[in-house]
Amino acid sequence: MSQMPPEKKISKKLSASFFNIPNIVWWIIIILLTFTVFYPSVVLVIESFMTDGKLSFSNYLHIFDAPEIVKSMLNSLIVVIPSTLISTILAVILAWLVSRTDLPGKTIWQTLLVIPYLIPPFIGAISWTYLLGPVGFLNKWYMALFNATDPLINIYSLGGMTFVMSIYGFAIPYIIILPTMKKINASVEESARISGASTLRTLKDVTIPVLAPAIFGGMLLLFMYNLADFGIPAVLGAPEQINLMTTQIYYTILSTDIPNNLQIASAQSMLLVLVGVIGLYFYSKFTKSSKYVVVSGKSGSAENTKLGAWHWLGQLFLLFVVLTTFIAPMMAILVTSLSKVYGLPVSISNLTLSNFLKLFELEYIQRSLFNSLSLSVTAGLIVGFCGLIIAYMTIRGKAKGAGIMTALVAIPYAVPGTIVALAMIMAFSQPLPIIGWKLYSTYAILLVAYIARFMNLGVTTLSGAIGQIDPSLEEASRISGASRARSFADVMFPLLRPSLYSAFFLVMIPALGEISLSALLWSVGNETIGVSVFSTQMEGKVTLTAALAILLLSFTIILNLVVRIVSRGRVGI
Repeated sequence: MSQMPPEKKISKKLSASFFNIPNIVWWIIIILLTFTVFYPSVVLVIESFMTDGKLSFSNYLHIFDAPEIVKSMLNSLIVVIPSTLISTILAVILAWLVSRTDLPGKTIWQTLLVIPYLIPPFIGAISWTYLLGPVGFLNKWYMALFNATDPLINIYSLGGMTFVMSIYGFAIPYIIILPTMKKINASVEESARISGASTLRTLKDVTIPVLAPAIFGGMLLLFMYNLADFGIPAVLGAPEQINLMTTQIYYTILSTDIPNNLQIASAQSMLLVLVGVIGLYFYSKFTKSSKYVVVSGKSGSAENTKLGAWHWLGQLFLLFVVLTTFIAPMMAILVTSLSKVYGLPVSISNLTLSNFLKLFELEYIQRSLFNSLSLSVTAGLIVGFCGLIIAYMTIRGKAKGAGIMTALVAIPYAVPGTIVALAMIMAFSQPLPIIGWKLYSTYAILLVAYIARFMNLGVTTLSGAIGQIDPSLEEASRISGASRARSFADVMFPLLRPSLYSAFFLVMIPALGEISLSALLWSVGNETIGVSVFSTQMEGKVTLTAALAILLLSFTIILNLVVRIVSRGRVGI
C-alpha cells in the first residue's frame, strides 16, 4: 500500500486546519467587520480630502474659515469642559458618600444614583424643557410667585446644555470610581485620621490621590461622551440655533445647497475622530496605571468615616441629586404626557390618557415601534454572536489580527454617532462594488450602522466573562479528545450563556432609543422610536412627545431589569 507523500500530508493538514468551523466563522466575522466598519471608515477618510473629484486639503481649510463651524467648536468647548469637570467632582463626592461613610441606606442610594445612566440624553433634555422651558412648570411657578414677566432660566442656551450634560453625565465617572473606591483599604484612611487629619484633609491627601487613575479615566471617558453627544445640543440648541460640533455636522450634511457639503462634513468629523482615538489611547493608559496603588491582602474592613452632625446634610444632598437628575424631570414628562393641553396648570380637568392611546393610532409611530424593536433585537443577536467569537478568538484562540479587530470595533463606539452615520452615507449612498447593492434609504443601512456602533459592547462584555473562566476546564476537554468546536460548545458556551444574554440586552437597550445614527439614516417607512420622539418634539407636539418618551423609558427600565435577572445581578443598573 503506497504512502501519501509528505508534502501532500502537510497540504492536507493545512487545508483541514483552515476549513475547520472556528476558522470559517472567524473569517465570516472578519468580512462582516470589513463591510460594516473598515470600508465605511476608509471611505470617510478619503472623502474628507476630496474636492471636485480631486484630492485636496480645501475641506479642512474651509472648516477653519467658516464662522459657523468655528463657532460650533468654541461652543463645544464652552459646554463640554465645564460639564465634564462638574460631573466628575459630583461623581467623586457621591461615590465617597455612599461607599466610605456611615450614611444609612447606602445600597439604595447607590442604585438611585445610576438611574440617570439609563435615561437617553435627548430624553433628559426634553424633560428639562418641560421644567425650564418658556412655559415650563418651574418657570411658571416662579413667574406666578414673584409676578415676573420673564422666565427665571432659559434652558435653550449654552448654560442650559451645560447644566443638563452635568446632571446626566456624572453617572459615567460615578460608575467607574465607585468600585475602585470600595476596594481601597480603609485602614489607610483611618491611619491619616489617627494622625490628626480631618475628614476633608484625608479625602484630599489620601483618598483622591489613590483614586487618581479611576478619576482621570472616568473624566476622560465623560469628556469624549459629552463631546460626542448629539441629543442634548439638538434639543436645547435648535430653538436659538446654537450648534455644537455634532449638531453642526448634522446640519452640514442636511445642507444640500452647500457645494461639497458631505465632504466638508467628513473633514469636520475627522477632528472628532482624532479626539476619540487620542481619548481611547489615554483612557487605556489611565486605567492601566499603577502609579497610585494600595497593596493589601485584606478587604477594607476599617470603620467608615463618621459624618456626625453632617449626617442629615449628606442625606439632603443625595436627595437633591436624585430629585434633580431623576424624579423631577421624569415627573415633568409623566404629567405632560397626561395633560390635555401643555402649559395649563396641573388639575384633574386637564388630565387624560388620550395621548397614550393616540400613539397606537398613528401609523408612523406604530412603524417606529416595530422598526426599533426589530432593529435592536437583530443587532443584539448579531453583536452577541460576533462579540462572543471575537472575544474568544482574541483571548483563547490567539487568532492573527485579533488585536486589530478589537481596536477596529472600538472606534465606532468612541466617536459620535453622527460620524458613524456619515460614514455609512458616504459608503453606501452608491451601489456597492461588484454586488451592486444600494443600502442608502433602506432598513438595512440602519442595521449595519447599529452593528458597527454597538459591536464594542458585545466584545467587552464577553471578553470580561471569558477572562474569568479557568482555561484548564477547556484544556481538560481537549485532552479527552474533543475538538475545539466541541470543547467550546460543551464547556465554554454553558458558562458564558448568562454573559451572552447580558451582551444581547446591553446592546438592545441603547439601540432601542438610539437617535444620533437614526436621525441621519432613517427614511420614510424606516422610522425609529428615537426619530419619532425627536421629530414630534421639533414639530411642537409636546404632549405626544412626552407620551412616547414615557413608553421608551418604560421599555428601557424593563430591559435593564431583565439584564439584572439573566446576569444574576452582575450586569445592569
